Amino acid sequence: MINDLLGQLVEGLDHFHHLWQRQLEQFDSIESPFSDDDWRKGFLLLVATLEKLDVNPACELSPNDPAVSYFINASKYQRSRGISVPQSLIVFKGMWTAMEQLIVQSVAAESTKQQIILRLHRLTQTIETRLLKDWHHRGNDEALADLEQTNRQLARETATYENIFKATSNLVLITDQQGIVTDANPEARVFYSGHPLLGEFCASLFDQTISDLDQFLTRFPPHQPHELTLQRDQYHQVFNLQILPIGRTSLTDQGLMLLLNDITCMVDHRQLLEQRVAERTQALTRSEKMLDAIFQSVGKGILLIDSDREIIKANQQASEMYGIPLEVLIGTAFCTLTDPDGCLTLMALSENLLEGQRRSAEVTSLYVNGTTFPSEITMTRMDLQGQRFWPVIIRDITEQRALENGLREEKLQSEEMNVTLRNVLKSIESDRREFEQNLTNRIRTELVPGLERIRRNLEDEMVDQYFDLLKAQLVALTTGFEHSLDAGLMKLSKSELKICRFIKAGLSSKEICEAMNLSFETIQTHRKNIRKKLDLRGKEINLHSYLTSRNCELGGSDD
Repeated sequence: MINDLLGQLVEGLDHFHHLWQRQLEQFDSIESPFSDDDWRKGFLLLVATLEKLDVNPACELSPNDPAVSYFINASKYQRSRGISVPQSLIVFKGMWTAMEQLIVQSVAAESTKQQIILRLHRLTQTIETRLLKDWHHRGNDEALADLEQTNRQLARETATYENIFKATSNLVLITDQQGIVTDANPEARVFYSGHPLLGEFCASLFDQTISDLDQFLTRFPPHQPHELTLQRDQYHQVFNLQILPIGRTSLTDQGLMLLLNDITCMVDHRQLLEQRVAERTQALTRSEKMLDAIFQSVGKGILLIDSDREIIKANQQASEMYGIPLEVLIGTAFCTLTDPDGCLTLMALSENLLEGQRRSAEVTSLYVNGTTFPSEITMTRMDLQGQRFWPVIIRDITEQRALENGLREEKLQSEEMNVTLRNVLKSIESDRREFEQNLTNRIRTELVPGLERIRRNLEDEMVDQYFDLLKAQLVALTTGFEHSLDAGLMKLSKSELKICRFIKAGLSSKEICEAMNLSFETIQTHRKNIRKKLDLRGKEINLHSYLTSRNCELGGSDD
């Protein structure tokens, strides 16, 4: 239980210091001569001694005990600094009282607290006794030697501080307890040359309209840096002001030390840096705004995937593509946007990607209502601050697939048309050959006999008529048989051809008799011969109708 209580004392170290300071505040002219390290060390030595100290009253502490030796040496140091025995005892007794209060406030049994307090009383009585013995057993020679050594040390310290005071480039001002400047280093005298300095209230030197020291210390609290701008000869200088209370070694009132460090260059550099930071921040903001505008306005869906395969950023196009609001899309697992096969494809794709590498794959994506659409996924990998990210671009290829299907159908139709054209070409080739064969047969059966007739007929008038008929037939051959060939007319005689022209003109047999001055029987005989030579016997074909579509003019008028 005692060890637990001692442990609480160690944990309450800061609270002990607060209690000790409150004890010293009861004496306005007393303050602790210990530094932070010194009083902490003394406190821990007291706790360690309490732990090993037996409650037996016969137990004595040796002067060489660490705690006793420490406080005796501390007392000697205080004497060397001009502190009297009563002042030293007040400091030590304040420490004992603060420790006793800390014990009382701890959480432990009352019996345990009493045991520790008894140990503390024995310990402090021993230390006080040893301190008084040490003070009373000092001889005059030792005291004079200590005083001389102390004076030499103080002289050395004074000379050191004076050299620093004079050599420093900072402005140093010393004031009394009312804030009136009593001393200044050379740098301060030069800076304030031409202006009152010694005997002035310190606040007036800083262009402050403050007439009270308490207000000045409230405006510029001690032990804190303050930035201050002073103007001398139309030139502004920026100083770092620190106010340090001057520590006292006697009962005299303390003054202030004001240190002003010229930080004009640092402030200018800081302002330049702040300007650059502001410019770069503005440029970065503008770039981010432009990138965000591009990110949102691009015609493809863009997603940013983290190492958990969740969407941490998306653009509006991706939201519309999947039919999911942006605030819902962000935080969604990427694999929920595709079917199981597509999820496996994307997982394999992301695992195998190297930083900066880009790969694409086609997957089936899912719309918010469960319908699917084909999409092309392009994925890259980006490593940033030890984490992996995957920027993903999604392109809806529904229209592309429709176009590809349309092209495939057109290709099939084109192939079918090619097959049809080949068949047509074959048919045309067959028709051409048939045409050539028919043409050859027509020439052999119709033109060649006419040529033979011309060759056998020696009458010039008949030669001309047959020649004209052959020319008309040849023209008919070159015009694709628009009119039937009149080769059969070449079998008719000159009188029969004249009768054919009358019949074609619409004359009756009686009218033909009168025109040709022939008998009716003769005309009828010619009509029968004409039908025979034209291969019309036994056919129900009117001779007038037949001759209407035939060329009966052989070489012009033949009257």
